[in-house]
Amino acid sequence: MKRHDIRRAMIAASAALPLVLHATKVHAQDVTGRVAMEAVASISMSSADDGKPFLMFDQISTVGVGRGWDVIVRPWARRMPAGDWSAQMYQLQMRYTSSTRIPFRFDAGVISSPLGLTTLELKADQNPTIGAPFYYFVPLPPFDGNFDRVTIMSGGYPLGAIFTTSGAHWDLRGGMTDATPARARSVFSSTKAPAAPQFVMGGGVTPTTGLRFGGGVAVGRYRVDAVAQKNLTIPDDSYYPSAPATGVIPRGTPIPDETATVFNVEGEYAVGYTRVSGELIVDRFETLISPAVARGFNLVAVRTLTPRWFTAGRIVGASTPILTTPTPVRRVGKSAEATIGYRLTPTITLRAAYQGSRGFSAATWTNAVAVSTVWAQRWW
Repeated sequence: MKRHDIRRAMIAASAALPLVLHATKVHAQDVTGRVAMEAVASISMSSADDGKPFLMFDQISTVGVGRGWDVIVRPWARRMPAGDWSAQMYQLQMRYTSSTRIPFRFDAGVISSPLGLTTLELKADQNPTIGAPFYYFVPLPPFDGNFDRVTIMSGGYPLGAIFTTSGAHWDLRGGMTDATPARARSVFSSTKAPAAPQFVMGGGVTPTTGLRFGGGVAVGRYRVDAVAQKNLTIPDDSYYPSAPATGVIPRGTPIPDETATVFNVEGEYAVGYTRVSGELIVDRFETLISPAVARGFNLVAVRTLTPRWFTAGRIVGASTPILTTPTPVRRVGKSAEATIGYRLTPTITLRAAYQGSRGFSAATWTNAVAVSTVWAQRWW
């Protein structure tokens, strides 16, 4: 992210604070004074990065403004091992929570992604391992030769509105966002992709305590107002409606908008001191040549050994098609992590882990040892 984009996110955070305070003052007659703040900071180092630190800062403020409404502000920043910084406004939203017999919630603004099980664990103190699933951040190779920076699933925070309701053994949600879950889109970035409205729906069932199954789907454009980034060779039987006789689309030529359908299923089971959760994601991208179907999975297990000690393991896999080769092929990426953690104090957690990975274009595995320290504090 460029320097002025970081400034833009920081200005948005500072501008939101007076709005929160003003809302609290205006509704003082029906506010209980409920204010919640949470701050998380983490530092991790991996031998794969020559021990250079990765820093992450995450802060959430929730202010009740009366009649069931809350204001949520969440600025976020990170420093990569190479030294570059970026900042985003992860959440800047209003939330309404009902007090009806069947409860419901309405979220609007810059909201957390309504799809993806691991989205809820991207906070460093909620993540049982040091690393997160790589397919949330590593772009997929270009399917038809045009690089759209899509991922199998995104950890992004779109602009949107989501309605959620639940009962004792079920939950449902639906709404609209301005970006496909397969690509992060920072509202305050000058380099963000064009807005592309998405319809999102999902839900789950909880047949018994500790067991839940769920799923969701999002449909909308992922490629909008795009042009060919290089000379593209397109087969005669491609989806492109006006392919030239030569089968070559010159660089800079406008290409059609295309649709992505993102589908995920997820499950979680907790019993005693053990929790196992996982998700399967299937994405269908329309392209210039033919539909490209990418798939990914994430499986994580956590075992509490003592009040302070715990272990965790994560296995992640993803595959994506390449349609520009004479015979379409699939590229596969994989990662695995085994972690042991120690809760030094209620606010500080230490972790050490083995990490292995193989990228979409790599032929061999990369092995590394990683350590991390996470500080998390809540104020009510």
